[in-house]
Amino acid sequence: MRNIASEIGMEQVKAVVHDFYARVRAHSALATAFAKVADWSAHEEHLTHFWWVTLGGQRYLDYRYDVATRHAEAGFTPDLLVDWLALFRTTLDDHIAAELAEGWLQRAERIAESLRLMHELGHIPARPKLDIAAIPH
Repeated sequence: MRNIASEIGMEQVKAVVHDFYARVRAHSALATAFAKVADWSAHEEHLTHFWWVTLGGQRYLDYRYDVATRHAEAGFTPDLLVDWLALFRTTLDDHIAAELAEGWLQRAERIAESLRLMHELGHIPARPKLDIAAIPH
């Protein structure tokens, strides 16, 4: 896939990520999946970097991405991925030119398809059980 990071620009990637996660927090089903995020600034910083690199930009953070495990921990299902992609498409369309939005969305769709297949085949790690006793009261 062609490098579209520089065509979109870092500021625009940041804007898309920021707006998308604001929309996620307002979305009934997706907000629940993302409820474990305690520090939205850090989350958005990591996801800006993730998308920047995914779109062809140079890595600037030393951060290891484990997409399957993170989505499993959040309880993502194929149905939630459908909601996620629909909201992401709308956000992209609101921020960037159609050709660039389509290039970005294709990458997101490939990731979602991989997650869906891993889920179907049972290769997504099981969602960890919450240890109620470990939660401070």
